Amino acid sequence: MNELLAQGVQLMVLGMGVVLAFLLILVAVMSGLSALVTRFAPEPAGVEPAAAPSPSGVLPSSRLSPQLSRQRKAAIQAAVRQHRAQR
Repeated sequence: MNELLAQGVQLMVLGMGVVLAFLLILVAVMSGLSALVTRFAPEPAGVEPAAAPSPSGVLPSSRLSPQLSRQRKAAIQAAVRQHRAQR
């Protein structure tokens, strides 16, 4: 039984080593590809980067038109009504 347990531990260590090696190779390849893309295909100078979404997922009210705000409010109300009707 002791020999069988030792073989199981060896197999486990070998498997974990293979997975670790694969993940390290994957990280290295992805880093290399990222560096290549950044070097040979930079962003065009005239294009502004997209604005990052706000943490709450809601756009500032200054950027929303009143029509869009009404549409969004109506959609939320319809979704709430539908959810309550399903219960």
